[in-house]
Amino acid sequence: QTKKQKLENMNDLTLRKLEVGEIKNTVNMSGGHKKTVVLSGGGTTTLTAGDSGATCVFDTAAASNFTLPQPELGMYFTFIQTIINTADHVIQCATNDHGFLGGVAIVSTTADETNAFAAATDGANDFITLNATTSGGAAAGSIIHVAAVLGTGAVKAWAVHGTLIGSGAMITPFGDAQL
Repeated sequence: QTKKQKLENMNDLTLRKLEVGEIKNTVNMSGGHKKTVVLSGGGTTTLTAGDSGATCVFDTAAASNFTLPQPELGMYFTFIQTIINTADHVIQCATNDHGFLGGVAIVSTTADETNAFAAATDGANDFITLNATTSGGAAAGSIIHVAAVLGTGAVKAWAVHGTLIGSGAMITPFGDAQL
């Protein structure tokens, strides 16, 4: 049998199984998955629960702010910087009740050092600020992942981890307000 005949026989067998109901699950094998991309474009971009899973791109040097929705378990976002900012790039929680847990590493482009910084363990920090130097954002390639989790006392929060590119004497990017 040729390859084409074998394939036709397999398709015929599959159709027969469909007719008698032997297949219980279906699988879509039509190709890869393309994630949603949200560009900051400067100003404030308010994300929604429907944006969960999106790659959020700081794509302009101007001040840009992504505001997260209220965390619901299973939601996640990835933030990537594609340009050196000239003003703050900020990731902000929707309210003071749902802050960040976790931390980031910042690698310096000017000093021979890498530092790690953690958000407040009670989830009180509601802002991540990349200031283009000491708290990250000094080069394209900084990346931050956040995922909705239950924090202390079963309070919903955003778990965060990432690697930032900074310069100079690095400081924490986490704060109760924009740095």
